[in-house]
Amino acid sequence: MRTIIIGDIHGHISPLLKILEALSPDPATDRLVFLGDLFDRGPDSWEVFQYVKKLTASFGGRFVLLRGNHEDYLLQETMPPAQRMIWDRVGRGATVLSFKQHGEEMEDARPWLQEHTVLFYKEDRFQCVHAGLKVDPVEANDAYTLIHDHGVALKNRYAGPLTVTGHIAVERPTWFCGDKKTVKELDAEDVSGREAEVDTGAGEDLPVCGILCIDTGCGKGGPLTAMVIKEGQYRLYQADAGENE
Repeated sequence: MRTIIIGDIHGHISPLLKILEALSPDPATDRLVFLGDLFDRGPDSWEVFQYVKKLTASFGGRFVLLRGNHEDYLLQETMPPAQRMIWDRVGRGATVLSFKQHGEEMEDARPWLQEHTVLFYKEDRFQCVHAGLKVDPVEANDAYTLIHDHGVALKNRYAGPLTVTGHIAVERPTWFCGDKKTVKELDAEDVSGREAEVDTGAGEDLPVCGILCIDTGCGKGGPLTAMVIKEGQYRLYQADAGENE
């Protein structure tokens, strides 16, 4: 079984489709984990939302959607003015427009997101959260840390079990090992324009600790990144937003 982890999409359907076409996940054997931030910035938030709902129907219990800070903004029925200003700056208007173009309001997504998003996901050798965590186990962290915190990875102080995150846009997938100094940028294969499935066999050994961030700035001009984990090893894949930029 492969676990396929998808980074922050931010309203860009094209790179998501490219990656899933290249990796060809099997609903019977593979697991899909989306790290959150489906919405805002890009022009296709409605399309991304519809596609994710189809994936949920196809994969059932093998599909996991983490709650990102952009989903969390949407789920707040009331919001302090300062936070609303932040949301406006980080792309809220693009989501409003995307849903409106299809005769819907972005608030229509709230009930589904409330039901289907979770704060973390765990397997034996790794775990996933949207933003960060400070203590073990992951359940002991508050929701703000898991969804919104920018400092955990950047301060490089988390040395617990390997945690795959999004949230913090990095130029390349980056491993923060947790010793306050060791940071390693990781290579990813570009699948843009690939017509055949990529090789998703054995890759690099999975780190045992720290934070591995795969938010590579999709929605800010960067590619969308996916991580495939199988039997203690991983590979990274990317697709550019292309015409959606």
